[in-house]
Amino acid sequence: MSIQSHIENLREKPEHVKKQIAFWSAFGVTLIIFTFWVASFTTMGKSTQQAVAHAVEQAGTPAQSLTASVGNFFGDIKDLIFKPRVVTYTDIQVAPGK
Repeated sequence: MSIQSHIENLREKPEHVKKQIAFWSAFGVTLIIFTFWVASFTTMGKSTQQAVAHAVEQAGTPAQSLTASVGNFFGDIKDLIFKPRVVTYTDIQVAPGK
């Protein structure tokens, strides 16, 4: 049974049957999307909690975090100004298409 014949059969149905089919089809698609959405939370939840715990563990006190951030900022500025840029050139060959 092709999809076109199935659509033709649906067109011949009464209006209330068409509305029921539309409602349950939409409900089914929504249910599938909702199921995948909930499953993504359970999959990501454990790794996210571990990542947050690790980040909190690494941060230390607010003073330590601020000191490290300022130090990293000045290190980045120094590298930006005084570090020479390395430019690498590679050979490109152009061959006719096959």
